[in-house]
Amino acid sequence: ADVRLMEQIRSYYAPLYARNSAVDYAGPNSDLSAYSAVLVPNLYMVRDTTAQALEQYVSGGGTLAMSFFSGIADENEHIRLGGYPAPFRRMLGLRVEELDPYIPGQQNGAQTADGSTFTCDLWSDVIDLEGATALATFTGDFYAGRPAVTQHAFGAGQAFYSGTRLSAEGMEWLLDRVLGVAGIATRSGVPATVELIERAAGAQRFLFALNHSAAPATLPLTGTFTDALSGQDVAGEVELGPYGVAVLRGGE
Repeated sequence: ADVRLMEQIRSYYAPLYARNSAVDYAGPNSDLSAYSAVLVPNLYMVRDTTAQALEQYVSGGGTLAMSFFSGIADENEHIRLGGYPAPFRRMLGLRVEELDPYIPGQQNGAQTADGSTFTCDLWSDVIDLEGATALATFTGDFYAGRPAVTQHAFGAGQAFYSGTRLSAEGMEWLLDRVLGVAGIATRSGVPATVELIERAAGAQRFLFALNHSAAPATLPLTGTFTDALSGQDVAGEVELGPYGVAVLRGGE
């Protein structure tokens, strides 16, 4: 399997960008306490201190989503003992019994508890549950019926694990659940060509709307704003011209 970290990061980032969810990068020594959710794609090499920080984040009430081939080696690329993913087994509530990398073009399916099925590829973990709940199971191969995506209550928080690479639709399904548990709302009605960023400074709230299209776009609004560029009050919606920009202040 050709596992490339940037591709895995994009598989999380692209749907978040499309739904205008703000994303930050956190390094191994970052303070995670301010984040509503932490996403950890393919953390193959990890220091003990970083693994402990992630565990403490979840146990303290955080929401974390991790994907396959994580927690395999330490910072010196020495394989960790104790069953995969060794430093995260307690937090995730599972043990990976076997790794099944796919050949190019190979696919499988992941079926959710409500009967939805998504394509998956690149990799499958053969997972034994140790307290986690299966949100989706594999539909094919010798591990059909075994967990593909899990959720585990750990301390005051929740830890999700994906033992495969889900399709774009599957990632949308997974992120819906992760963001929902984390209490992160997704603004509805935003045109696909519009990037919307919200910032706050004290009691001041700002919306930055950027239309990345040659066609005009209409952005629905909740509340009353002041257009910081024109000084005009705006309510209900704002019109963005081709490649137009609006900076809106207020929203009460």
